Amino acid sequence: MNREQRRKLKLTKEQAETLEYYWKLENTPDELLIDNGSKVKFKYEQIVNGVDYKRLSQKYKDFIEENKDKEFTVLIENTKIHNKYKLVSLVEDKTDPKWLYWVGDLVRIDT
Repeated sequence: MNREQRRKLKLTKEQAETLEYYWKLENTPDELLIDNGSKVKFKYEQIVNGVDYKRLSQKYKDFIEENKDKEFTVLIENTKIHNKYKLVSLVEDKTDPKWLYWVGDLVRIDT
């Protein structure tokens, strides 16, 4: 690979973070997948300390802050949209449209 080809491979920080996000979605281990109707809580510390947190919507951040200790029920309405259960919404989320959450940012609660 020559110098010109290497220059073309350089990404901006935003492009690299976006690629990392999609890599994270595509490489979610099956044991993290959550079934419809499961009870979950946010992994609050992981979410607020994540590299993407600063880029998130303020409304989303407010929702996370207000509900950091609350128990939720997973809602999977459309598997095509939710990328094989790697992205889920929550029954108790009354926002319109509902937020989508990566299953790695949720912890299952055994009841």
